Amino acid sequence: MITKTQKLSGGRSIHQFRGKTSNIYIVEANREDATFLIDCGMPSDAEVLFDTLSRLPELRRIVCTHFHVDHVAGWINLKKVFKNCEIWLHEKAKPFVIGCKRIPYPSFGDYIKILWPCMKEYGYYPKFGDLFNGGLYGTPFKKGFPLDRVEFFANEQKVLPGFITIQTPGHRPDSISFFDPDSGILVSGDFIVVIKDKLVNNSFVASRKDQEDSIDKIKQMNGVKFIYPGHGYCRLFNADELSV
Repeated sequence: MITKTQKLSGGRSIHQFRGKTSNIYIVEANREDATFLIDCGMPSDAEVLFDTLSRLPELRRIVCTHFHVDHVAGWINLKKVFKNCEIWLHEKAKPFVIGCKRIPYPSFGDYIKILWPCMKEYGYYPKFGDLFNGGLYGTPFKKGFPLDRVEFFANEQKVLPGFITIQTPGHRPDSISFFDPDSGILVSGDFIVVIKDKLVNNSFVASRKDQEDSIDKIKQMNGVKFIYPGHGYCRLFNADELSV
């Protein structure tokens, strides 16, 4: 369901859609007569998401903050309904998307510090078998991720109207954030999450060095006012909360 809507410049709006396990951001661009998604949740989000999208301009593109199942698996259902829509991922995700590499499982510490608190925020509790079948982590697609209408984008390539694409690796090598300079909104994916209304520097990372560098990058940016996270509610940005 939609939990927040913010008007943006240029005839745009951004809606936070709170899915079963993570957030989906809907960018409504009236001048382009099109709708864009930032991430697309899980297949179980499809029914409510379809109803929401049916009242908006045609869905043109899904852009993913990173290649983790709770941010990309909704494509399985969305692709069947929105025939003219494409899904875009950062070029560093390509080996994982096409199946050359497999995403490693999180450690027990990652599960306790980040994954479990994020699940509790949404009231989502996985079945025991999910942990072993790839239902939550890595690539859960038994026959591989569906590759029709998949595109890859490069660093700083403009993929959403009005938003700047910012590479913020750490959580994943392909982690991307999107910044709207007019409103000060930073859509952070899982690079920065919100747990119990606190900004959290995600400790579940592929590279701690990359994560620290990305946090420093955001702290030094001018104009960041709000964090729209992959998990948790949107809130004001406070750099002092993000220790490295």
